[in-house]
This record gives sequence, C-alpha cells and structure tokens, in this order.
Amino acid sequence: MKLKDPDQLQRWRKRRDLKQWELAVLSGCTQQTISLLETGKMTTLSEDLAIKIAKRLDLSWEDLFMACEAPVVPEVTNDLHGNMHPLSA
Repeated sequence: MKLKDPDQLQRWRKRRDLKQWELAVLSGCTQQTISLLETGKMTTLSEDLAIKIAKRLDLSWEDLFMACEAPVVPEVTNDLHGNMHPLSA
C-alpha cells in the first residue's frame, strides 16, 4: 500500500486526539513507523498495517492509502565460478 498524503495522516490522527505512540499501539506497529509515515520518509507499508491504521482512525483505507504493486525483483543464483545467472522459470 502507498500513503496518499503524509499530512493527511497526521491531521486525522490529531482530529482523533491520538499521540503517535497511541496510534502505533492501537495499530500494532512502532511510534517510529507512524513518525516515518507522517514525515513522508516511509511511503509504502503492508496492506495489513494500512487497514489497521485506517480502522483506528475510523476511516476507510481508501481515504489514506492506495493499493500498489510491489516491484518484481528477479532472482539470481551463483554458479561454482561466481557467475550470476537468472533463475529460469
């Protein structure tokens, strides 16, 4: 999931009269995670966490987040000579 607007997350948290650590405890994450989200230093998070945060703020997850595809990272293996080869499907 991708956070739409860090400032919006902070505004909703404050409207609900919650401190960062309180939202974190209620959502099952750390205060640092909430801080990183609100400052825009962390823009993606798990679907599970996004849903929990939105629920604790009494919002739909679509109000704060948007679904996004995780980037596909090709897997590679080393042969005995240290050469990298893509795994074949």
